[in-house]
Amino acid sequence: MQHLKPVTCALALLLLAACATMGARGFEALPLLPPAAFGAEASNVQRLTLSRESGGQKLALDAAVEVDANELRVAGMLLGQRILLLDWDGKALQEQREPVVPKALDGRAILRDLQLVYWPAAAIRAALPQGWRLEEKAARRQLFRGSRLVFESERGDAAPLGNARLWNRIGQYRIDIEAAK
Repeated sequence: MQHLKPVTCALALLLLAACATMGARGFEALPLLPPAAFGAEASNVQRLTLSRESGGQKLALDAAVEVDANELRVAGMLLGQRILLLDWDGKALQEQREPVVPKALDGRAILRDLQLVYWPAAAIRAALPQGWRLEEKAARRQLFRGSRLVFESERGDAAPLGNARLWNRIGQYRIDIEAAK
């Protein structure tokens, strides 16, 4: 695990500003949706490429994602080793993380971003707090808080956990998702 520290430091730098800014703006107020709201069973391995919008820093991670009516599970892997495991049953989020995973990497934020991209728009809209709205046109989604655009995503295919790209406008980061299947 010692060889993971330089890569983890890059991950921490990439996500620290995003996590701090999201908390300050109320993004944490967005509820996590129950796994059953996904409406299907799906699993896939994805390559996530994270990049800051202002600086060119990039980091690639692999994630195995599984969802069914009872649970959403995400295993984050770096250099072939599992460093993070998230298990959401709709009531409690269980996290297992290796010591190299920075505390600023928020499991709840990971699941929120995942749900904003893949969960049905109607389920997201039904759970949004007052003052938030989700617009969807074709494969593109935009989430607004008041009149401010805070999140966008674009699906590259119709697969349940397929290719996608998301932009967190508050945190100023982008994640490109390349699905294995």
